[in-house]
Amino acid sequence: MLIELLEKEKLVLDVVKEYLNKNRYFDMNDTIPFIIARFRTASRNINISGIEEILRSLVRKNMIVEGSKLSMDDILKNQKRKLIYEFILANPGVYFNRILRELKFSNHVVVWHLRILLKFNFIKKDKIENHDIYFDSKYNLKDKKLRYLTSKEKSRKIIEYLKKFDYGITKTQLSKELKMHINTITKYLEMFEQVNIVFKKKISKRIIYFLHEDFIYNKY
Repeated sequence: MLIELLEKEKLVLDVVKEYLNKNRYFDMNDTIPFIIARFRTASRNINISGIEEILRSLVRKNMIVEGSKLSMDDILKNQKRKLIYEFILANPGVYFNRILRELKFSNHVVVWHLRILLKFNFIKKDKIENHDIYFDSKYNLKDKKLRYLTSKEKSRKIIEYLKKFDYGITKTQLSKELKMHINTITKYLEMFEQVNIVFKKKISKRIIYFLHEDFIYNKY
């Protein structure tokens, strides 16, 4: 994540990193005297109010966070955190259990690294159907429900089947072919209708489901 910094912000950030190497976490009030002392030694002329404003700017940019020992530059140096972040980038709308399952990390490890990524604004979180779902911080959440649905394994199985058999299928047939309970198929098809993944037609007293043509060519 690239953040543009002013020259004075870079200077202050370097001193904050030095402070963090010697202290448990960043605290605005405790850090200011440390910075003043360092600048006085280096004969740099920035007054207290100037330092406070620069620190506030660095906090707004998520370069540093109150109560954390890390700076933004440290976030992706941890290999597990980097893998989680890259997985979210590649799978916008991914839910917690899929991260656990596919990356094979323990629950507490994923929870910890997600918290850090959220705190430093690398990712953002939303909630659908009581599931926490994750996106890159710059992702447009307009299509969040579509992304959430298509991130689920059962969703992908249903969609791939409908792509192959584009002449339409009933819920009962779909349930039998995919070996999913009819209630599960019903739930997913209803959600798919809401986001225009599928549509249905009544043909000879049967309800037939089709994949929307526009969606056939979408990458998910």
